[in-house]
Amino acid sequence: MDYSTAIVQMGSQLKQFSEENLAIAKQIPPGPQRIRGIAGSGKTVLLCQKAAYMHLQHPEWDIALVFFTRSLYDLMEKQVDRWLRYFSNGEKTYSRQNSKLKVFHVWGARDRNGLYRKIVKAHGLKPFPLDNNKNVPPEKLAGVVLKLLETTEIEPMFDAILMDEGHDLVVRDELKYGDKQPIYWMAWQALRPVDEKNPEQKRLIWAYDEAQSLHALNIPTAKELFGEEYSKLVQGLHRGGIQKSIIMKRCYRTPHQILTAAHAIGMGLLRSEGMLSGYTQKKDWENIGYKMTVSASKERKITLHRPPENSPNPMPEIWQKPVLEFNAFESREAELNALAKNLESNLENDGLQPSRNILVVVLGSNRDEALKLQQEVAEFLIDRGIPIYIPTALDVDDLERNDKNRDSFWHPGGVTISLIHRAKGNEAEIVYVVGFDRIAENENKINLRNAIFVALTRARGWAVLSGIGEYPMYDEMRQVIASGDSFSFTYRRPSRNLGE
Repeated sequence: MDYSTAIVQMGSQLKQFSEENLAIAKQIPPGPQRIRGIAGSGKTVLLCQKAAYMHLQHPEWDIALVFFTRSLYDLMEKQVDRWLRYFSNGEKTYSRQNSKLKVFHVWGARDRNGLYRKIVKAHGLKPFPLDNNKNVPPEKLAGVVLKLLETTEIEPMFDAILMDEGHDLVVRDELKYGDKQPIYWMAWQALRPVDEKNPEQKRLIWAYDEAQSLHALNIPTAKELFGEEYSKLVQGLHRGGIQKSIIMKRCYRTPHQILTAAHAIGMGLLRSEGMLSGYTQKKDWENIGYKMTVSASKERKITLHRPPENSPNPMPEIWQKPVLEFNAFESREAELNALAKNLESNLENDGLQPSRNILVVVLGSNRDEALKLQQEVAEFLIDRGIPIYIPTALDVDDLERNDKNRDSFWHPGGVTISLIHRAKGNEAEIVYVVGFDRIAENENKINLRNAIFVALTRARGWAVLSGIGEYPMYDEMRQVIASGDSFSFTYRRPSRNLGE
C-alpha cells in the first residue's frame, strides 16, 4: 500500500470521529463550560462546531471564537465555515466581515481585530501596540491586560466567548489580577449575563490541553482562573443535564505508537536517572487515556498502558508497518541527505502534496539555534530542488520572513519548515523532526523534551525523528519505541503523592 491510498482510507475512517461529538456540539450551555482533553482529542473541532451551531441557532448573538497561535487563523476559519455549511445543509458560510460570529486571535494586530483589540477599541481606547512585537508571549499580553483591567470598567459586548488553547493563556501568579488570571478575567468581564437575574452566569467556554505543557501538567481549577468566589464554576451540571466540565481522553489525530512515544520521551518515563515529569495520581493518567498499575513491591514499579480504544487513529492497522521511525546519523549532512531523499520520494512516488501533507519541524536548545538549523535545512532542500516554505515568508523558497504575513503557516507548492512554537496547533500526515541531538545534549530540561512531544503529536499518520551523533537519550528513545503502548518503570521521585 502507498502513502496516498493509506491517507484516503484514514480520512474516511476518521471522518466519523469528527461527527461523534455532534451531540455535545449542539448543547448550548446556559453558563460556563470547560473542555479538557489530550492533544489531538478534537477540542478545537468541538469548539468550532459549537460556535457554528450556536451562531445558526442564535444569529443575533455576538460570539467570539478565540485562539492563541497566530498561524491557526486559516485552520479555525475553515473549520467554522465547514461546520456552518454542515449544520445549515450548505446554506450558510463564514464571512469574516459580515458575521456576528468572529474568529479572533487573542490580541489581534493593526490590520486584524482580536479579542483584546476589539475590547479596547470598543471603549474608545488606543490598543497597546502588541503587534509590533513578534511572537508575543502570554506574559506580555497579561501585563497589557492588567493595565486595562486596572483602569477600565469593561462593558459586556459578547453573548458567548469560546477560547481554544486555554493552556497558553495562563500566566504565573505574580501577573494575576488579584487572584484572577487576567486574560480569562478580561473575557469574563466582556460577556453579557445569560440571565439578568443571575448576572454572574456567563457563557464562557474554554478548552485546555491535558499534558500539552509537560512542565505544568495540572489543569488550573476555576478558583485559580477566576478567584475564590468562582471556585465551583465548572462543578456539576447545568440545567438539562449539560456538563459543566467535559474530559476528552481519546486521541484521534495522532496514531497510538507516536502518541505514547511522545508522552514517554517527553516526560522521561524510561530515563535511567528517573522521570522528569509525570502525573502522580491514577485518575490524572486516566484523564489522558492511560491505565496505571502500581506494584506492591518496595520499588513501587509503575506500569502505564494505553488501550487501543483511546487511540482510534486507524493508520497503524491500515499501514501494517511502524508509523514512527528514529534514525541517528554521523553528520548533519547525512541527516539532511536522508531527509531530502524521503521528501523526494514523498513528492515524486507517494502522491503527497508538499503543503499540508508534509511538515518539517526543526529543534534547538534555544530559538537562535533552531533558527540557524531552519536556515540550514531550507538551503539544503532548495539546493536539492525540493520546494520549501518558511512560515510568514511571501513565497515558496523565500528565506525572508515578512511581518505583514505573520498569520501564514502553509503555502501551496512548498514543504513547510517550522520552529516548534509555530508548529503548535498545526498538523500534517507525515512529520519529519530534525535536530534531536539539540535536545539530547540537554536531556534533563523538560521544556526541551516538551518540544519533542509537541513536534511528534503534529503527525496524523507518520513521524520520522532524526539527529546526529550518539547520546544516552537516543537509547532511551529506542526503548520507548520498543515498549509500544505499555511502559514499566520504577518511580524515582518522592512517592507521597502517588495514589491509586
